[in-house]
Amino acid sequence: MKRIGILSLFLIRDLFRSLAGIVPLAVGFTFYAIAFEYGMDQAQFITVAGVGLGAICLLTVLLLTGRANRASFYPFAARLPRRSELLAAVVVGSLAVTSVIAFLMTEVALLQHKLTLDFPSALWIIPTWLAFWLFVAALALPLSSLVSRDGSHMVGYVFITALLVANDRRSFLEERRLHWLSRAVTAVLWPVATLLAQASAGSHDRSYLLAIVLTVGYAGLLFGLAVALLRHKDLLWPE
Repeated sequence: MKRIGILSLFLIRDLFRSLAGIVPLAVGFTFYAIAFEYGMDQAQFITVAGVGLGAICLLTVLLLTGRANRASFYPFAARLPRRSELLAAVVVGSLAVTSVIAFLMTEVALLQHKLTLDFPSALWIIPTWLAFWLFVAALALPLSSLVSRDGSHMVGYVFITALLVANDRRSFLEERRLHWLSRAVTAVLWPVATLLAQASAGSHDRSYLLAIVLTVGYAGLLFGLAVALLRHKDLLWPE
């Protein structure tokens, strides 16, 4: 754990010493200016801000893996007992950066009276967002150039796009008698959708707890996929 923490700090410092470090901050500032123009209540904050910050988390993972995918970083990777520690450091680093941006965004919104939070129910935002961001960070790993092999990240982008389009066009699928495909898409997206919906409604029942467990389970599966792809990848002579 100590090695992962040190490595994540090194990656974060390396990122923010480059121009690429401006990107998460700029995206966060832009998102705040647009999303909080007319203020938010707690329900909106959980879903809209949570998803927006999740996008920043995904972007941060891609930036950190990009920094780690340079030849100058390979000696550090070679000294690690397991390459999975590098991926864990990327996830930890992205969660740390996203958490800082979320904290600053929340504080500014509260000071400007653009956000209303009800305590202690607002504390449920923390586990909800952390589970969602963990899923997003793990999802970003197989999509990164560091982990991808033979263009596998392009397959991931196509699959995610197709899944989101199918979810948006479920009524069209049902009209075409593709009920099985509509149900399959709903089942795949149920944990994340239910997690945000239940948290936004202030309902923290068994469905909410199950959604958290399944969302974290998704994250574990995606992280395992990333580890398997990176384990035997030739970093010196990539495809």
